[in-house]
Amino acid sequence: PVAILVEKHRPPDDQWPGLVFDITETQVLTKTALLKSRIAGLHQAGVSLAIDNFGRGNSSLGIFKELSFSELKIDQSFVRGCADNQGHANICKSIIELAHNFGSKASAVGIETSEDVRKLVELGCDSGQGYLFAKPMTEQELMSMVMAARSVSKSTDEPASAISPKAE
Repeated sequence: PVAILVEKHRPPDDQWPGLVFDITETQVLTKTALLKSRIAGLHQAGVSLAIDNFGRGNSSLGIFKELSFSELKIDQSFVRGCADNQGHANICKSIIELAHNFGSKASAVGIETSEDVRKLVELGCDSGQGYLFAKPMTEQELMSMVMAARSVSKSTDEPASAISPKAE
């Protein structure tokens, strides 16, 4: 089981933030019983769950009373163009509010423009990912980027952030 692997290999540091596993909306709906049986052990091991591609499938609000999720990841089909498309913005806002109402964070997937970032920040979105920030990369490329961000952070005494509402 995953919880045992995480417990065995996680850093011993009390400040360890844990892991977030993405589960697609479809998996949540088809594997509810399995998730319910394992979620307590996962949480105890420091693993939380995020619903990926939220809004793409046929979610039921009832799932929120059965399982707790750390994040709802807004599907890119709503994120892209949300700055210019009021329908997309309304859906993003509703998902963000839904996440917050259940004590979860909202994350936007597929961000490609600074206008969309500004709109998502205005709507209260907690985080985001997409080509605007970085394209998929190898582990080595990721580590180089993290190390570069750390050195910039240390030289300016400001926390490094991969997401900024001022991204251009």
